[in-house]
Amino acid sequence: RLFTVAVQRNFVQGRKTMHVVAVCLYIVCRKEKSPHMLIDFSDSLSINVFTLGSCFLKFCRLLNLEEQIPLIDPSLYIHRFAGRMDLGNKTQTVAQSA
Repeated sequence: RLFTVAVQRNFVQGRKTMHVVAVCLYIVCRKEKSPHMLIDFSDSLSINVFTLGSCFLKFCRLLNLEEQIPLIDPSLYIHRFAGRMDLGNKTQTVAQSA
């Protein structure tokens, strides 16, 4: 739905379609409180995270989404980062105590 709005508002014009698609997906992830970061999308597309961030901010301003998108809760990422620390069987304990 967001991508359709982006096309209707000519936001896609002058931008790569995959950038706009990634921004739309990121907005949905933020609204659903999914533990995905913008850098995950930029890594998948092999583009600079600042390029994608700029596109995200411009799209949010165009649609006045700044107040509708919730701030990121850092607790969403604790399990993710604890898993990357390679703590073995203590990963769950560390994640819960953090």
